[in-house]
Amino acid sequence: MKVEIEESKLQTAYANACDGVKDFMESLFGKKVFEAAKPTLDDYKTIRTYEDACVALKQDAIRVDSVNRDTTTVLTNGGDRVNMPSHIVALMKLETISRALWGRDFQPKPDGEGSKVYWYPWFALYTKKEINDMYPEQRGALLSANAIYGAVAGFGYLYASNRSSYASASLGFRLCQETEEKAKYFGQQFIELWAEYLKFNFTVGNRLK
Repeated sequence: MKVEIEESKLQTAYANACDGVKDFMESLFGKKVFEAAKPTLDDYKTIRTYEDACVALKQDAIRVDSVNRDTTTVLTNGGDRVNMPSHIVALMKLETISRALWGRDFQPKPDGEGSKVYWYPWFALYTKKEINDMYPEQRGALLSANAIYGAVAGFGYLYASNRSSYASASLGFRLCQETEEKAKYFGQQFIELWAEYLKFNFTVGNRLK
């Protein structure tokens, strides 16, 4: 019997495997097959999971002990259990992933002139019927990684509304990327984490599309 496995799926399985399984797969298929699957800060597409981001950044991953509805129990380095809102745990993971996607060369800095453009995954909820009824160009627009009002991400900005002025931070800078391509990958590859972070009164399924 002949079994064929797509290389991309094989690399994904390798990236999510434990060290012992990785050694076995390398001996079976050869190390060269999996070189592109190893998490690295030099290629953001090798960051496929939160654990990949931790490996690339050389930091410990959050250790989850249990999940109870909207609360996640995490283990500290001392072995203590701490209950946290699940969306906060998801946000912490997304911030780690975002840093890994930046790579080793990108250093985000405040831009006093406001000339620098950053990109942020933008999500909207539609029913299946609403999507089916859309024109092709409308469905294509759903894949845009930019904010609905343009590139407004930054450390913060000032503007006047009616009679008084106030400061407001738009979007989360830690979750922004320097290119549209990276932001799109960030949103699509880690959609479950994004849904866990953003959800409110809806259930996160196995895969949101």
